[in-house]
Amino acid sequence: MHTPPNERPPVRRRRRRWGPRRIWNYFVMAVGYLAIAYNIIRGIIYLLVLAEEWM
Repeated sequence: MHTPPNERPPVRRRRRRWGPRRIWNYFVMAVGYLAIAYNIIRGIIYLLVLAEEWM
């Protein structure tokens, strides 16, 4: 049997390099996640303080 040729040739994957842009993206994401975690913990502590005042 004859298989029809692919319309697109196989795409070669480029190896990802640790360039400055990639390091910067990881840094920005880490700072964002840390800010989210900080605000969640701060909110929980705030709610605990309010609950203690109510009791």
